[in-house]
Amino acid sequence: MALFIFITCTCCGVISGIVYDILYVARCAVCGITKEVYTVKDKIFTAACDILYCLIFAAGFVFTSVMFDFDELRLYMLIACFLGALLYLKSFHVIVAFSVKKVYNRVISRKGKKLNDGRKA
Repeated sequence: MALFIFITCTCCGVISGIVYDILYVARCAVCGITKEVYTVKDKIFTAACDILYCLIFAAGFVFTSVMFDFDELRLYMLIACFLGALLYLKSFHVIVAFSVKKVYNRVISRKGKKLNDGRKA
């Protein structure tokens, strides 16, 4: 039973990585990808996304625990969740972050090109 719980909690961590990527894309769309130029509103939005991620992660963990009738909270359950999230972030998140950066740079370069084309010299 402990192996089943460990694998289930690892999957819960991987799913939380997907939620993190959804919030990451939203954060990049609203705030941009360069953290050095974040305004106060951008930092507040980032903090709100982080809090929302933690709440979703906690709710998903509790939901999984209730659905599969896990009796007690054990340390290996939390380790499995964080291991699943870490595995996701070190694998698929790299692809998502690369794609978001490419799309963001392409959109920004097109906006700059449109602005430069519209100006009179």
